[in-house]
Amino acid sequence: MTTPAQWAELVTTALLGTDRRPLDVADPPAEVLHQAARHRVLDRLAAAAAPSTPDPAADQAAPDPSRVVAPAQDRPEAPETADLLLQQLLRTPDPALVSCWLQVCAAHGYVVASLHWTVLARLAARSTVYDRTALAASIGPRGRWFLHQNPEWRRLAADADAAVVSIQPAAVPTPPAAGAATPGSRAAANATGSRDRLRAEDVLADPERLLTHPQPWTPELVSAAYAVLGGDGGVPPARTFATRLGVALPLELYPSIARAGEYYVLAPDASPARRRTVRDRFVALELAAYARAAIQHAFTNGTTGFTRAEIPHV
Repeated sequence: MTTPAQWAELVTTALLGTDRRPLDVADPPAEVLHQAARHRVLDRLAAAAAPSTPDPAADQAAPDPSRVVAPAQDRPEAPETADLLLQQLLRTPDPALVSCWLQVCAAHGYVVASLHWTVLARLAARSTVYDRTALAASIGPRGRWFLHQNPEWRRLAADADAAVVSIQPAAVPTPPAAGAATPGSRAAANATGSRDRLRAEDVLADPERLLTHPQPWTPELVSAAYAVLGGDGGVPPARTFATRLGVALPLELYPSIARAGEYYVLAPDASPARRRTVRDRFVALELAAYARAAIQHAFTNGTTGFTRAEIPHV
């Protein structure tokens, strides 16, 4: 651990750009940045423990959240293989895949490493597409305390606290629901009766209804979803539909992606432009389905157990 005096020397050295670098590492500037991040976190965590002059008026006021000691985590951090996979997902974050990782992490009784809290908080604060319930469960009590330290995340922190209060640990969303809609949309599906009477024609007319429908899905519904990706149906699917379908698709149906992709990509009556569009959709579907399998097995130190599906080139 670098002492405060050494830290000051590191910063001065980095700013001046001289050769007085006390770090025996291959990339001193990168190490300086790493030390800066660690010192930032440690300073925030230690702020509550620092002695201060008693203020009688402060005893009557509500405690400042930034002065409260951070709680300990109640679960171990995610395994290294899973953590590395999360790092890869966060390089080009996709809400469906990141949410899937968080759901699986919480379901297996782990928490996210603190290194990823800031990135996840920024993503979830900017968009409610990310699963805030899974985020709240997977960052643990110390992570939720961390959210309260940034005023820009106040709404996210409140949602995380509410999510933890409203669910039991066993009720954390499981991976099959990763591509599904929110509880509100499920309630709407209940009201229309689509949970019990969804047909292939309904999926062709409105593919989003499949993602609100409970599993297991019938082969007819899955085939209809593939047909939507192939260009059939009343309206083109949303840009994210293929990825969300891949995350929600049962793992045992993964081999069917290659067969459906070949059928629709190589359709003899399809134009070159349509073939390219259809191929892009099935590639996104396969990537998401395989990523979900990789996430599952990263928490069990296993392998996906199947060969990657190949979508024909055009």
